[in-house]
Amino acid sequence: MNAKDINPVEPLLKGLIHRAVVNSIDFVVEKCNKLGNNPEEPDFVASLTLKFTSDFYNILKTVFTKNKFSLTGVFCHQKPIVNIGLSKDPELGDILFVYIFKDKRGNKKFNSLLFQAKKSRNATTTITSSDEHQLKLYSEWPIFTYKRAGKLNGTSRDIIPKTINDGAQYLLIDDHPIYGLSGLNGTFPMGCATPSKILSINNDLTNELIDFLKFKSGRAFEDDSPKTKDEWSKMIWEILQATKNKASKRMNAGISNLPRQNTNNFDGCCFFMTDTNSIFSDLHNNLGEHKVGNNFDNYFDEENFAPSLVLIECDEQNEG
Repeated sequence: MNAKDINPVEPLLKGLIHRAVVNSIDFVVEKCNKLGNNPEEPDFVASLTLKFTSDFYNILKTVFTKNKFSLTGVFCHQKPIVNIGLSKDPELGDILFVYIFKDKRGNKKFNSLLFQAKKSRNATTTITSSDEHQLKLYSEWPIFTYKRAGKLNGTSRDIIPKTINDGAQYLLIDDHPIYGLSGLNGTFPMGCATPSKILSINNDLTNELIDFLKFKSGRAFEDDSPKTKDEWSKMIWEILQATKNKASKRMNAGISNLPRQNTNNFDGCCFFMTDTNSIFSDLHNNLGEHKVGNNFDNYFDEENFAPSLVLIECDEQNEG
């Protein structure tokens, strides 16, 4: 689906996605309370990739009954860093959203949205000096070289333009029981901010995801082809391959296991639901839908480092 399909049902879609986002945060808070620790950014990212994906799939299937969907979430605790020539190396990102839309004629469009997650109880927060290396990456995009990135180590990318773009943002997370999690009008637990020394939420995650599905937000990228000269497209496909490789070494996460495990033990765990062909179909077939894994401990994949991934695929169906 795209804007023409989304606009007539947007109020319904907003309500359902907002509730799913709030539920994913509630899940983290309750889990951490049971484990006796405080939730951190990776906990929320894990819930988005391994829990929210299930709700999101059901929402899309319910609202857009004429289309087929595939939703895949892969949690990556081991994230790559990149060398941009500073004394401190930034992370490439915490979580990547990818949307692939195939129309009735088989034509595909690709969209991407990379987030750096940051906890904040305020809608406006200042980047500290210790985090300015991350801001430089997202606001200036200097030539970077993958580092602590397994197979990608030593590969360089030269993203253009050398300025902020809609494909890389900050994700501010508020787990306050009233201002973040109450569900009241004007409150939301996750907000999106354009890279800046002073980060200010300009959209909540719900509306950003709806705009993302409309191709109004995010950064479009090209098909995976040796012919592409676009460095952003190459980076996105590299991330997709790394997450796929990592997940192929694990088993399906199983939502029931999440409350009983520390988040870092879920590195490489995958959750998916699908009723159509996916670029990850071979991974899905290998894992087996709804199979629950139990190999959570003592896992380290030194070949594949990537941001966590939420892959949304929509296959438009012919009417008749």
